[in-house]
Amino acid sequence: MYFTLFTALAVMALRLALFALDRPAEGTDFMLVHLLAMATVVFFTGHRLLMRDPGTTFPDLLRENFRNAAIYALAMGVFLWIYFAVVEHGSFAARIDELVARGVADGQPEAVIRPRMEQFFTPFNYATISFLAMLAAGAFHTLFIGALQHKVLRRFTQ
Repeated sequence: MYFTLFTALAVMALRLALFALDRPAEGTDFMLVHLLAMATVVFFTGHRLLMRDPGTTFPDLLRENFRNAAIYALAMGVFLWIYFAVVEHGSFAARIDELVARGVADGQPEAVIRPRMEQFFTPFNYATISFLAMLAAGAFHTLFIGALQHKVLRRFTQ
């Protein structure tokens, strides 16, 4: 679990460094970093488990891998909520203004569009959607890497 928390802290530091350099990641641009970090966490969690006990069962691999993927997703979800509520709080207002301008250009009234956008584009909603997406990606990584470790990589640990 320490490796998972260290990885999450490294990704948080990267995001904050990009913001400090005035190059904040926009939209889903940063999701590739999350997917790579999660794959790394899942792989090394299973590898450590197999090194300790080469007879580890497939369900034990899945359980330990998914536990760490879920911890990473939870840590990043909380971080994203705080990040967009405190650090980069103006990004949602700019995005809402852009979407409202597009809607008005398409002939929709601003009085209808703006409240809907302001209700949907919030730091909490973004963090929740990101958390659920990372949890689903973690489940996929857990199944794929767990099967790979159980069937193939186990041979190299004995």
